[in-house]
Amino acid sequence: MTILTESSLDFAREHIQKYYDSDFYPKPIEFEALWYQWDEVKADLMSKNVAKLLVTPPKTMTIAKPKGGYRVVHQLEPIDTIIYSALACHVATQVEAARTPVASHIACSYRLSIANGSYFSGGSGWVDFIAKTEALAVTNSHVLVTDITDFYNQIYLHRLNNAIESADASLKTSADDIETFLSKLNSKSSQGVPVGPAASIVMAEAVLIDVDQFLSAQGVSHTRYVDDFRIFSNSSRELFQVLERLTLYLYENHRLTLSAEKTFVTLSAEFVQTHLHNNYVEEKANLMETLEIFNPYSEEYEEIQIPVDFFDEPEQKNIQLQAAIEKIRGYEHLDLGLARSVIRTARRNKNPVIARFLLENFDFFVPVVNDVILYLHEITDVVLSKEFLPIVVNLIESPSLDSQLVRFWFEWYVAHYSELMHSPKVHAFIYSGQNIENQALAAITTKNVAWVRDHKGSVFNSGGWSRRAILNASRILPSDERNSWLRLFIGNSPVILDRWVAKWVLETS
Repeated sequence: MTILTESSLDFAREHIQKYYDSDFYPKPIEFEALWYQWDEVKADLMSKNVAKLLVTPPKTMTIAKPKGGYRVVHQLEPIDTIIYSALACHVATQVEAARTPVASHIACSYRLSIANGSYFSGGSGWVDFIAKTEALAVTNSHVLVTDITDFYNQIYLHRLNNAIESADASLKTSADDIETFLSKLNSKSSQGVPVGPAASIVMAEAVLIDVDQFLSAQGVSHTRYVDDFRIFSNSSRELFQVLERLTLYLYENHRLTLSAEKTFVTLSAEFVQTHLHNNYVEEKANLMETLEIFNPYSEEYEEIQIPVDFFDEPEQKNIQLQAAIEKIRGYEHLDLGLARSVIRTARRNKNPVIARFLLENFDFFVPVVNDVILYLHEITDVVLSKEFLPIVVNLIESPSLDSQLVRFWFEWYVAHYSELMHSPKVHAFIYSGQNIENQALAAITTKNVAWVRDHKGSVFNSGGWSRRAILNASRILPSDERNSWLRLFIGNSPVILDRWVAKWVLETS
């Protein structure tokens, strides 16, 4: 049985603080409570075997894909996030050592290097993937392009267990505990790792170690970025044979399937011209003048990093950002990587120039709603919240908010600003919803003591996320009322995370 180490838990804390617990949800307030009493939290997590730790199924919603459809994304309970992050840290070095050598540029994605709170301190590997594709296209006439259907949600947990043990036999106990932990997250299902936490990238790369080995033994050259394979040969017939063998291998050994819609064999030169050097790609490169591609959170889409000093003058910065976001809006489908890069650049620089445009074109940018809202939250002040109010009121009627996750983010944003919450329509929008977390946040913003009093009596009948939101909102109550209630709660709650949150509110209000 595995016992989490202090170093892996401290890494997990640094990782979550510097980045996110999930790429698709706001960071929960619970982490502030956990950091506040971190020594006690660590002692509790190290007091028992991982298999004995309580695990709760994650929050699950869907996010729209640019070309239609949805994918399922997750947010783990805060303590589960810490456990999962620490477990990934514990096995990452050995998993990396078992992968194909970096110099081969076969497994290009997310080479694992633990440093400064990151699993991927060397970057995402996207540039290497493109360079290797181009190099193999020069020496091979044909390419097979394919990827795995719904990869993260289809990973077979026992094969993940096998992969970690194969990387290092001394990790057998940890591999068993990771399988058990993920199975509990999945309500005993034997398939799927959560989409959102960076720790899942470590697990995904472990699973594909033997697939890279299998392809290397087929006598063909290949390169891979997560589950996106590009396999090269001077014979299209050979590639179709490899495709058949790969299909069977993935099914028999991993119960994974290849996407029929994304699988094809073509001339290498045609692929490079069509997919790497077409007008759209060249226009994109010219638009952003990319220097680096790196996004540590999402397995599919890359952010193009723009350095802070890229722009010589503030006015030039505004012009470039405005031109970039308008260019993105002109495409038939949203380019996720490009949109993320522009929005995150504006956010890093606290530049409000594209805010109104994003709000006015909110429906188009829904697939990156997390980046849109985090950017808006970074730049919104009293003046801008008043300026944005008419657009926000109109957006309440938008069909985009029919999506549970989009509504969740939008509620989270408006709940932070009293200037928005004072609108009767916005107020009704928040309090007519089902999300207690954002109602509690709005109650704090507007000092809605009545809402807290109305909910604290039924706190034990609420779910975990809602309970802790009500506890946090109690900080606006009069001190004697708040302190008396929180002490009573601490004495009666059987859930340790709830008690930690209550103690944090009690001592910091």
